[in-house]
Order: sequence, then structure tokens, then C-alpha cells
Amino acid sequence: MLVVDDALDAVLLGCFLFGLVFSAVSLFFGAGGITADGAGGADAGSDGDGWTPINVSALLAFLCWFGGVGYLGRRAAEWPWPLSVGVGAAGGLVGAAVVAWVLRKVVLPNDRALDPADFELPGTIARVTSSIRPGGTGEVVYEQAGVRQVPAARRERPSDPARGGGGRAA
Repeated sequence: MLVVDDALDAVLLGCFLFGLVFSAVSLFFGAGGITADGAGGADAGSDGDGWTPINVSALLAFLCWFGGVGYLGRRAAEWPWPLSVGVGAAGGLVGAAVVAWVLRKVVLPNDRALDPADFELPGTIARVTSSIRPGGTGEVVYEQAGVRQVPAARRERPSDPARGGGGRAA
């Protein structure tokens, strides 16, 4: 059970819960790449590639770890408030640094703008892999943006390939 004896306990628990809840919300809505300027682009602290170590995800991680470590130090370890706040701040910095490192090394290298031409289907070569009965559905295989796609397909004309034939996806 969480015990709140004074204002510092409330602040530490508030920071922890705020950081935890909004980290989960930003993860759910995919806002991990939004920077402090809110645009996802380069700002004053960036190194030219659109990344900055001060971003929403790192700030939320700092709040969560600061509040959690500080509260645990104060209540579980029974440290005096200056020590628990100091260790909480150090824990927050470590948590923020880990999140910033993961964004920099894992997320950013795979982040690129989508090219609409990669997702246009007319003229794409496809192969029928499951027979398409007249009036029914079958299956085709084609590659799009380097990924194998296996969607359902149907015949538009009786002369369309039944199985194994090549054709153009429409």
C-alpha cells in the first residue's frame, strides 16, 4: 500500500504516476519520436539528423524514475529527504539516458519517410497461389516495399488466371 505522509511523498508519487501513465499513453499512440518542440524534427539541441536527447519520452522516463526511486528511497529504505531526492534524480537521469539511447540506436535508424510510390498496386507483378474460383476468392503473392504480401483476390473476368499464373495486381 502506498503511504503519503507529507507533500514530498505526494510529489514523488505524482511524478512516478504521471511519468508512468503518460509513457504508456505515448507508447500506445506512437508518440515516442516527438521531440520537445512537438514537431518531431530538428531543434536547437539536435545534431542535424532530427534527434535530440531532450524529448518527450526521455522527460517522461525521468519523471517516472525520479518519482519511483525517490519514493522507494524515502519509504522503503527510510532515507532522509535530501538523500532520497538526490538518488531519485540520479535514477531519473539514468532512466532518461536509457530511453534516449534506445531511441537513438534502435528507433531512429529505422525511421524514414514513406514514399507513396512504394505502395501503388497498379502494374505490380503478382502470382496466384490459391485457385480463384469464378465468383469466389483465392490468394495472390506479390512484393511491396521489400515485404512479401499475401492478400485475398477475386476474378474480375473469367479469363483471369486460376492458379500458378502470373498477372498484374490491380
